[in-house]
Amino acid sequence: MKSARLFSRDFTLMVIGQIISLLGNAVLRFALPLQVLDATGSAAAFGGVLALSMVPVLLCSPLGGVLADRVPRQRIMWGLDFSTAALAAGYGLLFAGGHSVAAVGGMMVLLSAIQALYQPAVQASIPVLVAEEHLPAANGVVAQVQALSSLLGPILGGVLYGWVGLAPIVWVGAACFFGSAVMELFLRIPFRRREDGGEPLAAVGRDLRDAGVFLVREQPGLLRVLALIALINLFLSALFIVGLPYLIKITLGLSSQLYSFAEAALSLGSILGGMLSGAALGRTGLRGAWRFLLGTALSLLPIALALVLGLPPLAAYGVILAAVLAGMACAMLFTVAAQTYLQRATPPHLLGKVAAFVSAISTCAMPLGQALYGVLFQAFQVRAWVVVLFGLGASLAVALAAAPALRKLPGLDEAPSGGYTEESLKP
Repeated sequence: MKSARLFSRDFTLMVIGQIISLLGNAVLRFALPLQVLDATGSAAAFGGVLALSMVPVLLCSPLGGVLADRVPRQRIMWGLDFSTAALAAGYGLLFAGGHSVAAVGGMMVLLSAIQALYQPAVQASIPVLVAEEHLPAANGVVAQVQALSSLLGPILGGVLYGWVGLAPIVWVGAACFFGSAVMELFLRIPFRRREDGGEPLAAVGRDLRDAGVFLVREQPGLLRVLALIALINLFLSALFIVGLPYLIKITLGLSSQLYSFAEAALSLGSILGGMLSGAALGRTGLRGAWRFLLGTALSLLPIALALVLGLPPLAAYGVILAAVLAGMACAMLFTVAAQTYLQRATPPHLLGKVAAFVSAISTCAMPLGQALYGVLFQAFQVRAWVVVLFGLGASLAVALAAAPALRKLPGLDEAPSGGYTEESLKP
C-alpha cells in the first residue's frame, strides 16, 4: 500500500539498500577500467572496455523490465545483490595475482548485466511505494542516491586504488553488495501476480510487444525524445566518461586521486541537480527541459578553452571540475523531468517494461560513443581540445533540436497516470 509520507519504512529501506549497493558498484566501476588505462596507456583500450560493458544494458534491460512486472521486486533486488557479491568475491580469489584486460572486461560486462536486470525493479517500485503527490520528490531522492553513491565511490576507489591497488577494492564491493542484499530481505513492495499464463521468460515477447505498442500508439512523441537522448549519450555522455580520465591522467599528467575528485564532481553536480529538481521542474516541466540539455552541452566550452589556451595542469583541472559540476547538474534536471513524465504517463502493469525500453533506447548509442571517443583521443593525443570541440558542436545541435520535439509532446505538463489499460494496447 502507498504511504502518505515520502519516507515510509519500505521506501527508506529501498533507498538505503540502493546507497550501499550502488556505492559498491561505483567503487568497482571506477577502479576496473582505470586498471586498463594505467596498464596500457591507451585511450582506445580504455574506451573499448567501457563500450563493451554497455552492451549488456541493451540486451538485458528489456528482460529486467519483464521480470520487474512479473516477479516480486524485492526478490529481484536481494537475489541480484547476493549474486553480485558472490561474483566479486570469486573475481577477487581468481585474479588476486594479476588483472588482465580480458578479465577486467569480463567483470565489467557481468556487472553491467546484473545492473541492467536490477534497475527496472527499482524504478517500477517507486510509484507503488509513494503517493502521486510525492512522485517527483521520490524520483529526485533516488536520483540523488545514485549520484551520492557515484560521488563517494570514486573518492573511496581513488584513495584505495592509489594506496593499495585493485584487489582490496574488489572485496569492498563484495561486502557492499552482501550488506545491501541482507537489508533488502526485509523489504515489502506491493505486488500482484499476473495471471495471463506462461512463465516469466516465456512471456518476454508478449510483454515487450505490449510495451512497444504503448510507446508507438499512446506515446509516439516519447520515441522522438528517446532518440534525442540517445544522440546526447552518443556525443556528450560518452565524452564525459571516456574523456575525463584521459584528459586528467594522460593529457594533464595528474594523479588517480585527482581524477577520482573529478569523478566526484560529476556526482556532486548530479546531487545538486536532484536537490534543485523540485523548484526548477515545477516551473518548466518537460516542456522547458531542453534548456538543461543546452546547459550541459555548453559546459564543454570552458574545458575546450582551457586546453586551447594551454593553461597549467592544475588550473585546467580546476576549470574541468567547475564545468562538469555545472554540466551534470543540468543533465540531472533533465533526467528527473523525463523520468517523472514517463512514470505518470505509464499504466502500472507496464512500468517495469517501459522503463527497461527507455533505458535500452536511451543508452543504445553509449557503446558506440565510448569507442568513438577512445579512437578520437588516441588520434588527437596532442590536440585533445579538437575532440572536446567536436563533442560540444554535436551536443549543442542535438540540444537545440530537442526544443521543438519536447513542445510537441501531448499532455506534456499533465501526463495521465494509469489512464491506459491492457485492452487499449492490443493490436
